[in-house]
Amino acid sequence: MRFGQNLLCATLLLAASALAPVLTPTLAPAADSARGAVEQSGGNTVTQNPSLPQLHLTDAQREQIRQTLLTKHTEVEFRLKTTKPAKDFNPKIGAKLPKGVKPDGLPSGLTQQIPQLADYGYAKMKDQILLVNAMTGKIVDIIPETQPQTSGQK
Repeated sequence: MRFGQNLLCATLLLAASALAPVLTPTLAPAADSARGAVEQSGGNTVTQNPSLPQLHLTDAQREQIRQTLLTKHTEVEFRLKTTKPAKDFNPKIGAKLPKGVKPDGLPSGLTQQIPQLADYGYAKMKDQILLVNAMTGKIVDIIPETQPQTSGQK
């Protein structure tokens, strides 16, 4: 009886190891030039550096973001030890947030109204609202906290 059980276990293990490559998707380096990309056995390439689609906000959406975030008291304070080194940082589109400055998540009401903002965060510093790619930490848009002045004269 014991011999029969051992033989059955050995047969099952052998069959499982033979089927494992067939049942499990294999990962291989992608043939393209995408560094770190992985190609699955089905032919799908999974990039290791995914990027978000570029934001194309209307003036009305930018104003809606500005109005919503004005009420949030999340301005970066440079007197804190972690943010003090960022005091001399000059925000520009494409620049990465300085070390010690972490983006906040956008309010859910705002991301429901403007769904393309779902994967972005923001930081408020130097009277500006910085929209930040949450995956890379790079600034993708800058919205002044103060409304642009119009002279009223033509």
